[in-house]
Amino acid sequence: MKTTYKSVLVIDDHKMVANGIKLIIGDLFDNFYMAHDGATGMSYALQHFPDLIIVDYTLPDTSGELLVRELKFKMPASRILGYSFTYSADVIVKMFRSGINGYIIKKDNDEEFLKAVQALMNGRDYFCKEARNHVIGRLSADEEDEELAMKQLIANTEFSAKQIALIKLLCKQMSTKEIGLHLNLTERTVEQYRSNISQKIGAKNLAGIVKFALQNGILELDDL
Repeated sequence: MKTTYKSVLVIDDHKMVANGIKLIIGDLFDNFYMAHDGATGMSYALQHFPDLIIVDYTLPDTSGELLVRELKFKMPASRILGYSFTYSADVIVKMFRSGINGYIIKKDNDEEFLKAVQALMNGRDYFCKEARNHVIGRLSADEEDEELAMKQLIANTEFSAKQIALIKLLCKQMSTKEIGLHLNLTERTVEQYRSNISQKIGAKNLAGIVKFALQNGILELDDL
């Protein structure tokens, strides 16, 4: 049985592009809404509270970055996928900092778009490889905070469901043995997972893993 979600809102000033998106992912949602400017998009979002909002960076009355910030403030539960025609690192970083859960380039194929949507609806972030590589290439050696943020972005995109579960259990200070029993893994595998996770996100200790989990929505303070 195919999984379907409640609703999606596409905010794009190009009607042809919005209709194209509907052809790709329309069957995944019970309700599909379209808006062609930021003001209408915000109005529809507040009216329907969609599970997923897809936002073009370039809009006639605002920027995707500003719109995403407002959407995230007013409806933090909605997942937001940003996209544009440009590979500009400035655009991608602005959208990343605004709080999007994923980003793809409009030139990416239909399969990539579908993959991104499914990842977001399953609670994971998704940033296309081209976008990630382009931004990482712009980072200089002295931009440690930004570089760490991008490492975390990549790590969150690439984590499996098992790794996400392991992160949550680590944050609850469960022992290696307890985690192994909970996830049906050997203690050696648990330690290897932990080492790989720490390396991906640049964490030197458990506190670093907890910080990453909180910053990326893997864990809430109430879960600790």
